[in-house]
Amino acid sequence: MKDRCIVEELVGSIEENFQGYEIFIESNCDYYRGGFEWSIMKDDVIWHSDLAFSIEGSLSDAQRIVTELNSSSQATVKRCNNILI
Repeated sequence: MKDRCIVEELVGSIEENFQGYEIFIESNCDYYRGGFEWSIMKDDVIWHSDLAFSIEGSLSDAQRIVTELNSSSQATVKRCNNILI
């Protein structure tokens, strides 16, 4: 029996809003390596982008980064409020 590999293919792109950020997932244009490109945007600025092997992995990686971005920005606001008080 031959080993088989399941390959995901995405036609078009996936766009999702998560905690105020937009997550975009597209097929990697490098067909040799495959996988998916994902990016996080807010206010027309790309905050982070990376590659993943699956759509689910792309989404979970992007959501993890957004959560980290939100927690670091909240810590900065708290730090600034403490200085002002």
